[in-house]
Formats: sequence, C-alpha cells, structure tokens
Amino acid sequence: MLWYLRDVLGLTGSKFGCGVGLCGACTVHLNGQATRSCVTTMTQCGGKGVTTIEGLTKTGLHPVQKAWMQINVPQCGYCRWGR
Repeated sequence: MLWYLRDVLGLTGSKFGCGVGLCGACTVHLNGQATRSCVTTMTQCGGKGVTTIEGLTKTGLHPVQKAWMQINVPQCGYCRWGR
C-alpha cells in the first residue's frame, strides 16, 4: 500500500523507513486503526477507508499537522538520517 499511496496517488506524508512495519514511518489509518502501510497489501485495503497525514484536514491545519510544522518535527530517525 505504501508505494501505491506515494507513487500513484502522490501522497508522500507516509514514509518508507524500515520496510518491515517496525519503525512507524509508514503509518496510516485503515478503518480508523493505525496500520503500517509498508507491510499491508492493496488487497487488504479493499472496501476499507484509508487516512494518511494529508487526509486529516483539507487545509493542513489539523492540530497534529500544525504542531509538527511549528517545531519542525522529523517523522522518525530513518528520514532524519537520509534513509
């Protein structure tokens, strides 16, 4: 699912980190449950709602998004070091 979100839909808020679902950089909500998109297949998503960080609000002004922008938060250690 991660590569579909990023490469096909252009939703790059979910990041590739460890690739095995441990680091959390790829986390999305699948029917309201935190799910690691790097280990979730597209067939597992059928008929379910997927929400990425971009989907919290249309304006990008959800409290979580604003807090991340204000303190320039890195998502995880993986992307901070250029992986």
